[in-house]
Amino acid sequence: MATILIVEDESDLSHLIARHLHLDMHDTLIASDGQAGMELWQKKQPDLVILDWNLPDMEGVELCRKMRESSVVPVIMLTARGHEMERIWGLDVGADDYMTKPFSMGELRARVRSLLRRMAMMHQPGTSPIHTLQKLDYGFIQLDPEKREVSIDQRLLDLTPKEYELLYLFLKHPGRVFSRKYLLEKVWDITYEGFDRTVDTHISRLRSKLKPHSASLQTVWGTGYKFVAEKTDS
Repeated sequence: MATILIVEDESDLSHLIARHLHLDMHDTLIASDGQAGMELWQKKQPDLVILDWNLPDMEGVELCRKMRESSVVPVIMLTARGHEMERIWGLDVGADDYMTKPFSMGELRARVRSLLRRMAMMHQPGTSPIHTLQKLDYGFIQLDPEKREVSIDQRLLDLTPKEYELLYLFLKHPGRVFSRKYLLEKVWDITYEGFDRTVDTHISRLRSKLKPHSASLQTVWGTGYKFVAEKTDS
């Protein structure tokens, strides 16, 4: 059971979403505008946020950006227009998923379950079937797949699920160049070429979190990205 914040100005829709989430035994919080959503998020610290793009007092992406300044809480964006650039923008500011209105409540519940599983795996040892339990140690940075923890200069990093998946790929395959297309398909399960900027944005965030070792994530111009570091004996 999780606590889910719904920030949606359409009262009928927000309560419909809440009723369907209750079927999965989740608790729900409802806010009808961005300010109320921010206050509930700060006070209650929900496990997941469902966030409408168009709110009366601010755009949902602005609220998502504010949340991302201090939190890795999963965010699902809801949009009525479904324009590709709008979806790209939402992912760029840190949304984990998006759905275009009208949408299936069954699909929304499935996406909520998927994101909550990802977050649970970040905190439970040995729960990821795609990761081996081999620790990766490159001196300044260590990744422990069993604990799903990453530390840099002995400091634990606060990563979103997608940031963790990206970093795991790079550290597992040092020196290998990953194209943006491959990363989109592997981490986001997206094949649209127009989403390349989403990869660039997440790489930029990772580099910021890897300071003062940001240069270990290198750009291979015209191709993609790679991780370069000397591995230590462990």
